[in-house]
Amino acid sequence: MSRTLYQLGIFALGAIVVIYSYEVASRYVFGAPTRWASDFVSFLLLITVFLVMPWLTRAGGHVAVTVLNDQLPERGRQVMLRGGYVIGAAACLCLGYIVYVETLTLYERGSGTLSTVSIPKWTLFSLVCYGLFNSGLYFLRLAAAGRGVKKPAGEY
Repeated sequence: MSRTLYQLGIFALGAIVVIYSYEVASRYVFGAPTRWASDFVSFLLLITVFLVMPWLTRAGGHVAVTVLNDQLPERGRQVMLRGGYVIGAAACLCLGYIVYVETLTLYERGSGTLSTVSIPKWTLFSLVCYGLFNSGLYFLRLAAAGRGVKKPAGEY
């Protein structure tokens, strides 16, 4: 599921490029700006980030500052990595729960976005909830496995 939604996130990123290019051409070449492009680009950006986030977490593609960690002996490095993964999991799961509760509230109220193209807010919040919960689970998996952050090829 994560791989499929990752690919959907990549498709959403491509759609952002197409829509934004269309908006620029329509505004500056034809003198007829769209009313909907900015809204869709905003929605698609949120979709991209939160559909791709779990897959990148699984792959260890998250941002990691390893200056201190690189100075530690192997045992200390493993403790730091696992501790960081546990903290990342706790943050993602707690935030995921908060977003989940808010998603239910938005669904019950029937709230929509305040934009030219109005869509139910709960649909966007549910994607945020998916991204946070699944990233939290992948952080737990990384903590259990004890896998380190790989250095890029050629980096010393």
